[in-house]
Amino acid sequence: MAKDTLSEGVKLFEEKMASGLYKEAAKVREDRSLPLDMLQEAATKAYRKNVDQGEYSVAAALAKLYDLPENLIKGAAIRSFQRKVDGEHCKAAAEYAKEYDLPPEMIRDAAILAFNKSVSFGLLKNAAEIADLFDLPESMKKDAAEMAYSKHMEAGLYNKALKIAQKYKLPEKMVHEAEAKAKGRK
Repeated sequence: MAKDTLSEGVKLFEEKMASGLYKEAAKVREDRSLPLDMLQEAATKAYRKNVDQGEYSVAAALAKLYDLPENLIKGAAIRSFQRKVDGEHCKAAAEYAKEYDLPPEMIRDAAILAFNKSVSFGLLKNAAEIADLFDLPESMKKDAAEMAYSKHMEAGLYNKALKIAQKYKLPEKMVHEAEAKAKGRK
């Protein structure tokens, strides 16, 4: 690529970043095969602008995409994570913490909050799935699965109860009970 074309591409990229047109800037980078090291300054400015505006998720994504220093990525990601937890979006926070490789205790704490919130709202199947997805203690998975199973059995949703019993390896007695009830309905 000729030097003029390269510098024109970098200038266009910088303009898009300064305008907050991040997807368009990424397309310029890709279309013109711009080297990452030439884009660091514009990416850092966009990062700082987003942090100043409280757009931590955007800042973390930019830092990750443009290979900014790890402390910038983690700093914005942690702030975004905390905002998600404060807003009681605990499952999203746990998934976000996993995506940005935040400390395991942050992931676990958010997952436990999401689990407890699901249980308190009676979303027991969801709680069991959260426990499974974030590798929470077996006792939490089992307790939520058993509560979901009981709720489905009481509501006459025997096939759903059976699926839960099988998926979470509940006692054979529960599996057989759900199977028998499901067959009795047919």
